Amino acid sequence: MAKVRLVECGFYIPIHRDKHMSDGQPHLPEAWEWLEDSLYDFGGATRLAGLHFGFYKDRDTKRPVHDRSVRYEVALPRREVGRLRSLLRKACRVFQQKCI
Repeated sequence: MAKVRLVECGFYIPIHRDKHMSDGQPHLPEAWEWLEDSLYDFGGATRLAGLHFGFYKDRDTKRPVHDRSVRYEVALPRREVGRLRSLLRKACRVFQQKCI
């Protein structure tokens, strides 16, 4: 049986909704459940322990933003990367983020 080569893809989900496009409140459990259920379509994922601190300049306000995020890693065939990107575009809406 031939082995399929996998690529590892990682992404961060901030623990709060974007305060400039939403209310800045923590995500509801249903959002996290939606994401994890969706990741089963790729065979599953790893959610890294702890929170990751990040910062960036908001593209609209031009002001610095500091956030805490959860990191996920997914191993999948290269041909599935576009489908994961599509899921992450949908996750922007679910998690009320400008980008993920």
